[in-house]
Parts: sequence; C-alpha cells; structure tokens
Amino acid sequence: MAFDPIQEDCLRLILESMRRDRIYPLENALYFESCMASFNEDPAKLINNDRDRSFHLVAKATQTIDYRFPFITDDSAAEKEAAQAEAQLREACELDPRNWDARRMLAALQSESNDTYVSYLIDHRDEVERDLERINSEATDPYSREFARDLGRRPLIRWLAALSSRALISGRYRLALSAAEECLEFAADDPADVRHTALLALAKLECSAEDLERFQRKHAAALRPMVARARRHHLAEKAPDAWALLAELSVRYRSFDFAGATRALQALLQGYPNAAQPLYYQAEFPDGLFSRVNVIPGSEDELILAISEATPLLQEGFGAPDNAGLSVWIANHEAVRTALENEDGRRRVAGRRSSGGEN
Repeated sequence: MAFDPIQEDCLRLILESMRRDRIYPLENALYFESCMASFNEDPAKLINNDRDRSFHLVAKATQTIDYRFPFITDDSAAEKEAAQAEAQLREACELDPRNWDARRMLAALQSESNDTYVSYLIDHRDEVERDLERINSEATDPYSREFARDLGRRPLIRWLAALSSRALISGRYRLALSAAEECLEFAADDPADVRHTALLALAKLECSAEDLERFQRKHAAALRPMVARARRHHLAEKAPDAWALLAELSVRYRSFDFAGATRALQALLQGYPNAAQPLYYQAEFPDGLFSRVNVIPGSEDELILAISEATPLLQEGFGAPDNAGLSVWIANHEAVRTALENEDGRRRVAGRRSSGGEN
C-alpha cells in the first residue's frame, strides 16, 4: 500500500550502481542481491552523486516525519526531530533542485495553512510535468529508460495525490476529485491509492451509491482485494476496502437509507480486526508528507487511517444539537457498542490469562 521510501531509495541507488558498472541486462539477480546487501549494511556505500544523496535525505526525513514523529510524546524531542527532518529536506533541495518530493514536502512543512500548501501544489504542478517530459526525452540508454518508465514518474504521481488529499481537507471537493482522476489517468494501477481520496470526494459532492459503484468499475485496474472475508469465487466482485465502505456509509446515511448505512458499518466491523474501537473513538492521524503512510492491508491500522482521512465526511452536521452528524451516529450505533463490549470482554479475559488468573 502506498510508496515505501526506503525501498524506493534502494531501487534508485541500485539502478545508478548498474549504470556505473555497466551491468546489463537489468535483471541481473546476483548483482541486485549484492547491492541489496550493501544497502542494508550501509546505504552510503551506494551513494555516488548529488541526486543519489538528495533522495536518500528524503527517505530519511520521511522515516522521521511520517513514521516516528506522530508517536513522539516528548515535546522537546519532537521539536528536535522535526527540525532535523526539515534541515534534511532543505539540503535535499540544494543538492538536487529537481527533487520534487523534497520541494513538495518542504513546502508542506513551511506553509502557513493547508490552503497555502494547496496553492503551492497548483502553482508548481506544470514544472513537475515538464521535468518528467525532459526525463523521457533524455532517456537514451537502458538505465535512463528504466528510470523514466517507473521511478521517474513517481514524483508526479505523489504530487497529484497530495493535491487531491489536501484539496479534500480544504473543502475543495471538485479539485480533489479532478486531481485524483488525472492521477488515475496517468497511472491506472494507482500506486498512490488516490482512488481512496476520490471516493471520499465523491461522497462529499453528494453523489449516489450508484455513482460510487460506477467510479470503482471505471477504475477497476486500481482495485485490489482487502482481506478474504469468506471463500469467494475468483470471478466474484472484490471486497471493498475501508474508504469505499465509509464513502458508501456516508452517502446512504445522508440519503436517509439507514439500513444501507448499517450494512456498510457492519461490513467494516466484520472485515477489520478490533474495528469497534477505531469506529468509536475516530482518532485523527496526520497525513503522510511523502505519500499515504504504509499500513498492512486489512489491518486495524488501515481502518484507523481510513477513518482519519474520512473526517470531512464524519463531521457533517457536527455541533448542531438536532443533527450531531455521522460521527455520533456511528459511535452510538448498537452494532459498534455491542462489538466494543465484546472486544473489551476478550481483552479482559486475555489479560487474566496472561497474568495467570485462569487455567
């Protein structure tokens, strides 16, 4: 799910090492394994130029910002980590002015508001596209062509995905949807999982459940099964994921189809482990700056991430005494409350067993 910055850093460095050593064909497994071992031991062994070091700094900053920073509880430690990551991104931009991931992430950290960041993404998008055109036109050897075919395309994919997700937060739902559609047109297999944002944007634009289904059929190449809920025929429709279910839940709730909304809610409870707590507490998780953070498909973490991104849907009507909104409806739903009690009971039993309270 989403992009792994460490893996991408490794692939970039191995490709450049192949170029230097004139290794061909590129599917040389022994050479690849040797480089992998060197990377795991010390990535610096493979860094040979400013572009290599620039992206390596992005990978290091991503590990801090997206994967460690949200869980740091000490304020002074958090400030130190954030400052170090920002310094790494600044250095990455200096080493390679065409490192669009570094420039995008630095802009996100330095923007005064989400709206300012969205404006930045819109204003500089053409530069990212022109740079990709340059990469393609200059790809005259096997190594450059391989880079242009995959790794060189990824910064634009992440740029469009960031524009879509941040436009959703800003309440610019049509922009969020159009950016997602353009991203899917550019990369139909959807490596950035931007279709999730598109579904949430469609729900905010008051589409119908049929509109959601049409969108998913249109972009069938991007869909992957979440988890096997039961034995299914190989031609059966793939199980929807948390974003699709949350979008459907919102659409049906807003159209007063409470039975349909309940079915979507029950599908979330059945399809994800320990789903009741995330659905009850609805905690918000910071957006990944590099890309959507990596979580295990079908896991509780995936559900937490989807619920957080669906906050604009959950807070519709929030605060009105006579219309508390979808968030409250979900948290107070009998299915969630019952599941929450069952989960609490299982945890108490497991706690007694681990402490020797039961034989």
